[in-house]
Amino acid sequence: MHPELFIFSIFGQNIVIMAYSFFYMFAIVFVIITSYFSARHNNFSVHQTLCLLGGGAVAGLLGARLLHFIFNPSMYGSSGSLHLFDLQMHGFTIVGGLIFAVIVGWVIGKLSNIDIWKFGDVTIPFVAFGIAIARVGCFLNGCCFGHVTHVPWGVQFPILSFAHQYQIVHGFSNIFVVLPVHPTQIYELIYAVLGGAIVIFINKKNIFAGAGILFFGMWFSIFRIVNMYFRQLPESLTLSVRQYTSIYILIFIGSLLIFIYKYNQINKNNILTTMK
Repeated sequence: MHPELFIFSIFGQNIVIMAYSFFYMFAIVFVIITSYFSARHNNFSVHQTLCLLGGGAVAGLLGARLLHFIFNPSMYGSSGSLHLFDLQMHGFTIVGGLIFAVIVGWVIGKLSNIDIWKFGDVTIPFVAFGIAIARVGCFLNGCCFGHVTHVPWGVQFPILSFAHQYQIVHGFSNIFVVLPVHPTQIYELIYAVLGGAIVIFINKKNIFAGAGILFFGMWFSIFRIVNMYFRQLPESLTLSVRQYTSIYILIFIGSLLIFIYKYNQINKNNILTTMK
């Protein structure tokens, strides 16, 4: 755990770069730049690429904040430390960002006659890698930690870290002892990298436009459902584990149904082409 990444002085003023903010900003910049070059490499025009990436980035940030507000209302306003339009890099929910970015991207694609399925395929691996980068910030910050565990790879955060404070408040430990917890941030980092790598492999197979992004929708949803039972959800969350899990179940089912439909359409078209 290393929440303060850099500390330096400019004209006598101490500047503190927080790990969480740094890695989230780095993840956003990484996704935009790599997705731009990937889209251009796959014959999308500059105008098409900038429209989709710009709209997706804005929608992603707004969606991530809005869903966090809906799920954690007690953290906002006079009763909390956050504001809905706070520009600081905290108070976001990744799934909200992904959902809103996909919706806005689909609308822009329809209005501009852009193959949004292909665009999603060539950019989603870098979104996956961006999620992995962001989780480095979570791990160094000590947030998004898991349940107490005795597995060999359990992580013991420092005294008075977020995990330790939770353990003290709930009677799991005391002020002098920190129990190891599941490193759920690292679990998600590994899973995101693997998902991005598999999507790149799927894209090379040219199964059909949309296969990559639909696969990642299923892949990421399955992980979030499983990881939910290892992660200590924040107390500010208004949903139960079962309710929160149902969101990912719906995403998985939706992605699976569309995947099956598009796969069957491709097979049907191939059969018709062979019969001619």
